Parts: sequence; structure tokens; C-alpha cells
Amino acid sequence: MRAQLTSNSVIDVFAKEFAKFLNRVQNQHADMLGSFLIDSEWERYKPDASAVVKSFELSGYAIAPRDPSETMVAKADASFQANRSLLGPRGFRTYVSTIYKAMIEAWLGTRDPQLTTDILSMALARASSPGRREQVSMMDNSYRRFSKTSEGILNDLEKGGFMILPDEATPHMVAAAVAQTAEHRSNAKAIGADPKYLKAMYENMLAARPKECRPLD
Repeated sequence: MRAQLTSNSVIDVFAKEFAKFLNRVQNQHADMLGSFLIDSEWERYKPDASAVVKSFELSGYAIAPRDPSETMVAKADASFQANRSLLGPRGFRTYVSTIYKAMIEAWLGTRDPQLTTDILSMALARASSPGRREQVSMMDNSYRRFSKTSEGILNDLEKGGFMILPDEATPHMVAAAVAQTAEHRSNAKAIGADPKYLKAMYENMLAARPKECRPLD
């Protein structure tokens, strides 16, 4: 993916990928005129891109940055009081970031990527056949012909610093967070390794993810 994800919203990234994909579908190759249209008309695909993000959310996923934003860290624990904690503001950020990344690594090691690939493949199928938008469904396996393209887009999304994560922490993710906290217990005595706390912390962070990771209003 040639778009710089760090300076674009996820909607922009998906819209540009839709434009590139449809140019290849319509012209069998990325010609110069098609490349110009991608640069000048990619915004027309924003509704399709927003629909993709909504589809992920309806399926129980959320797109979030791999490195948590300051707001995500701040919202991880609304009751955190730096002046009463041994961690302090800097220590709390390190703690939260470490736990969040441990959960992501656990997710990467246990996830089944087929569903996220299917969601994007169905979106590509609808965009490439506007007249069949309402007909493309899980019962119509024709969308699977776009699986390889979808895998490439999603892999590049991750390389750009974004993750498609479950909106609720899985047991494997919570277990990884507990283990990580236990390893740093001397720096986290005021918080401990309570699974419910860690699960809530993760979900609070996802709820505070940047606007750039959300569908259009």
C-alpha cells in the first residue's frame, strides 16, 4: 500500500485501495489514465470504504492504531490517579502500552483471519458490481475470488500501523496481559493483574480510538 497511513484516515486508505483495485478490474491493468483517476477521483469511494469499517464493527471488530494514542492511554483507566500511584504518569503510559501490545501479540497468534478477509472481499465484490450490491452475501461464494487482494490490503494496513482487533478482549488476550503484568509486578503494585481490570482497560482504549479509525458520520 503506497498511501501513508500515518497521515490518512483508514477511510482514505481503503478508498484509495478501492480506486486502484477497480482500475485494475476495469482496465485489466493499471494504465496511466487509471492512475490519474485514482489520484483525482478516489474520494468517490469513501462511502464504500466507510461501509467496510462499519462491516468490521458490526462483526465485532474495531480498527485501532498499533501504538496507542495519548487519548487511548488516558482513557484506559478513568479512575487512575497519578499522585496516588507508584507508577506516575510516565510509568502508567509505559504500563498501559506494554499491556496493550501484549494483548495484540496474543491476538495475532490466535486469530482466524478468514472472517476479516471475507468482509473486505465482499466489499470489493459489491464495489466492482454496483448492480449486485444487495445480492453479494455470505451465501454467494463468488466474493472469495477477491481474497488474495483483500489479504494484501489488510497486510499493508497492519504494516502501516493499524490493527483490526476484537472489540472485546479474548481469553488468550487477557491471559497474555495478566502474564505481562506479573512480569512487571514491581512496577505495577498499585494496579495488579486482575483479569477484569485488564479486559476493561483494553475495551476503554478501543472506545477512545482516534476518529481516523472510524466510519464516516
